[in-house]
Amino acid sequence: MIEKCRALWQVLSLKLVLLSSLSACTTILILHTFTMALQLDSSNSASLAQGAVWFSVAFMGFVVVQLTFQRSVIRLTETTIKTVRLDILDAVRHARLQMIEQFGQERILSAIAYDANTLSQLNQFVALSVGHLFTVIAALIYMFVIAPMGALLALGLIALAVTVYCLRFARIHQGYERAREAEDSFFTHLHDLLMGIREVKQNAVRNDSLYQEHLTRDATAVQHNKIMAECRFAHNQLMLMAALYLLAAVAVFVAPLWFALSPQQSISFVIITLFMVSPFHSSMELFRVLSQLQVSQQKLSEIKQLASEAGEQSVAPSNVSFSHRLTLHKLMFEYQQGFTVGPINLEVNQGDIVFISGGNGSGKTTFMRLLSGLYAPRSGQVWLDNTLLDDAQLLAYRQLFSGISADSVVFANRYGQPMHEALINQWLDKLALSDKVQFRDGRFTNTRLSTGQMKRLALVQALMEERPILVLDEFAANIDPESRQVFYRQWLPTLKAMGKTLFVITHDEAYFDCCDCHYLMRDGQLHPYPAQSLSLVKSH
Repeated sequence: MIEKCRALWQVLSLKLVLLSSLSACTTILILHTFTMALQLDSSNSASLAQGAVWFSVAFMGFVVVQLTFQRSVIRLTETTIKTVRLDILDAVRHARLQMIEQFGQERILSAIAYDANTLSQLNQFVALSVGHLFTVIAALIYMFVIAPMGALLALGLIALAVTVYCLRFARIHQGYERAREAEDSFFTHLHDLLMGIREVKQNAVRNDSLYQEHLTRDATAVQHNKIMAECRFAHNQLMLMAALYLLAAVAVFVAPLWFALSPQQSISFVIITLFMVSPFHSSMELFRVLSQLQVSQQKLSEIKQLASEAGEQSVAPSNVSFSHRLTLHKLMFEYQQGFTVGPINLEVNQGDIVFISGGNGSGKTTFMRLLSGLYAPRSGQVWLDNTLLDDAQLLAYRQLFSGISADSVVFANRYGQPMHEALINQWLDKLALSDKVQFRDGRFTNTRLSTGQMKRLALVQALMEERPILVLDEFAANIDPESRQVFYRQWLPTLKAMGKTLFVITHDEAYFDCCDCHYLMRDGQLHPYPAQSLSLVKSH
């Protein structure tokens, strides 16, 4: 209960509380004009006119307060979803790459798409439910004024019903928690289906297993737990409504026998009781809403906390530059599973073409990410032009690199990069892409291309970043022999002539003569590439 109250306090503002109070007061004033008018002699026109005036005042106040309240609730809803999404995305963009890879993109997307939207909708519902709760409280106060004995009876019955309601609610909360866990699992497998649709369609067994054993199972789990929670909640709500109808029945059929209420008091009491049914029903939904709110807040807070704990400093302007030599000294990186890359000792001159070869799992990609600053080293030193870089400079050092890998994304929009439209279109023409894509109005006109064309477009994107060091991870893989020859014999020399320093992961032995230096990655260690002394993979 304490956690639910804390969640409620986080949603509401003083302005919403005041507006809810005013709304309740105007509602009760309208109710009062009705109950008083029903007890007046219909022939007394002066009293009826006075009552109509009071009704008009209350009605106008109600309309004005409700308009202001609803506008504030809508603003709260949209502000919440914007703030939550941007807070998480800001934490994610500053988090270490390794943390994002370990945490999983699908969990982040699930939180942004599901929890943030749910949170905003629930906030709106909380505000409305609190407004109804204030109306119920105001109605009880009004009931104490006109019929104290009946009000005591009503308060006792409502307190009993609410107590039973709260005791039954723990299992409802468990249902929502289990449903949310199933949602996470569902989004994970949905991500597998959408991102690996080609591999799924190529394997009928995988296709059926993914759908029937995982997606269907998770969707059923979400359905089952939500039905269980919602049905129990509906039973609770029915119990509350039944309590109020029983209260009205007591006022009509039992109280006159005890002479506890006068006929006028009975009429007013029944009107107020029936009036409370709808707002009391809505206000008690606060328990369900706050339970869902807690679950979503917990998921969002978990992601934000993990991202913040793995956060990096913002990249500040720095004097880091590269014009002569890049040196790595005993650079090391270690995964939690125990695989270690390093210690790496490497010296590269500006403008060199460096080839890296190695078998699968040898550590090539990890080394490239370590080299380009995407992974933070556990130990070791990075020197640029005989200057040792400190931790803050290592973040700026990352900005010296552009990279292309098998899973590189080509952005249609330039996102703040210089837009030299004529130069970009020249490169598109040089790379035989001008018949497929153009650069106009700050964006590429087409990014739905073949694998080889996408690699060339990614190269254009990397060149437009105007970074001195270019990392190409298996760039020549899966392209036709003619394009491969053009890449090694024409593009690499051209890029070298432009002053680019190139790191190329490659296994194309026919073109090993195209580099200035060549290294072999084996078991996380970097060796000068040998003629025969070391194989690409570890022998057993």
